[in-house]
Amino acid sequence: MGQCMSIVNTVVTEIQKEPGNDGLVKDDSGGSPPTTNSSSSLALHDSLPSGVEEIGCKSVYDGDTLTLSDGRRVRLLGIDTPELKEKQPFAEEAKEYTNSRCYKQQLFVYPEPGGEATDHYGRTLAHIFVKSGDQYLCINEGIVEAGFARYYTPKDVNLHNESALRQAQNNALAAKRGLWSTFEDDNVCRTRNGTAYHKPSCEHVAGKNTQSIMASEGIAQGLHPCRTCYE
Repeated sequence: MGQCMSIVNTVVTEIQKEPGNDGLVKDDSGGSPPTTNSSSSLALHDSLPSGVEEIGCKSVYDGDTLTLSDGRRVRLLGIDTPELKEKQPFAEEAKEYTNSRCYKQQLFVYPEPGGEATDHYGRTLAHIFVKSGDQYLCINEGIVEAGFARYYTPKDVNLHNESALRQAQNNALAAKRGLWSTFEDDNVCRTRNGTAYHKPSCEHVAGKNTQSIMASEGIAQGLHPCRTCYE
């Protein structure tokens, strides 16, 4: 656990020192997003969005799932972290990122405007903010920026901060942080309306009309790796 904490702290320090990031966070929904900031981190905001609920955090299960003080389980929107049970690389670091910022802290829970309130497991779907000095850190965006989570959203789900999440991932990839530390670009393929990119041999694209792209291009477009051929 000490080693995980060290890795997480090192990554966060690197993000804070990065030049050239104007902190602009775009809103794609027309709603009331967090106020833009001038910090080097895309995940830090000067104010909270309207409609947040303040509540304590009872426990953290993994990088993208936690339990509130009233017993509700929350699944963080727009991200996917490595699985602890499967001992996937950076699963421990992802949990440590969220745990060190949320456990026994006051959280600001922000459901997606107009989105589904819960998933099929009954978990609350939300963006999570915590106080960070004079600003507010969006955990969803921060853990992607740190390289311990990928941007991920189901098909036909639109998030108000999609641009910020995608930019955070692009920044993590460019800096080779966390999950992206061993990334090697390669030829992949995608279907016209798909949300994932696949290896050409993947069973999910067999016999389908596909487009050949580079993996980095797919990531920049907000696609996620297929969970079958990239396991």
